[in-house]
Amino acid sequence: MKSALNLLPPVYRRQRLARRRAVQWGLIFMVTLSTIFLIRWYKVREYHALRRQLEAISREGRPAQAMLREIAGMRNQIDQLQKHQTIAQELEQQRQVLALLGAVSKAARETGGRLRLTDCRVVDLQATAATEMGSDDATHAGTVTLVGVALDSPAVAEFHDGLLRSGLFADVKLIKSNEQNEVGTALYEYEVRCEL
Repeated sequence: MKSALNLLPPVYRRQRLARRRAVQWGLIFMVTLSTIFLIRWYKVREYHALRRQLEAISREGRPAQAMLREIAGMRNQIDQLQKHQTIAQELEQQRQVLALLGAVSKAARETGGRLRLTDCRVVDLQATAATEMGSDDATHAGTVTLVGVALDSPAVAEFHDGLLRSGLFADVKLIKSNEQNEVGTALYEYEVRCEL
């Protein structure tokens, strides 16, 4: 049951009710906007703090990153140098054909023109170990066979000694030295086998 009677005109009562509702909804709207603003402000502040921390961490990490890049570059250089070293070692171990021909030519020159080289057979010049492939006539890997003619036997001996002195061969063997008579002059056929 009502204890009070409202004698105000209905228009005034409606305006007062409308004002009250507007104040209530305005207050709710203001509280909501204030809450959103505060949450947004807090998030922005947190974002700026995290951004400052990230910048500080990245500043501290720059020397380490630069060092890491340098280490990666040095590793690449080391890999390239190791490849070059492998190639250089392989080239160092290879036997040179010109050195072989030079040693043979020098030994032949020491005979004073009394010896002539007519054939030179090389079996696997780059072989690191000589392996026997069968009988006594069979050639070994890393073997050089020199065949030619000489005016006398001492010329063949000088040629043999010159090959030994060259230091290029591990072993020098005189396989044969036969005298042959052609056109009234005595010539000596020889065969020398050199092992590298």
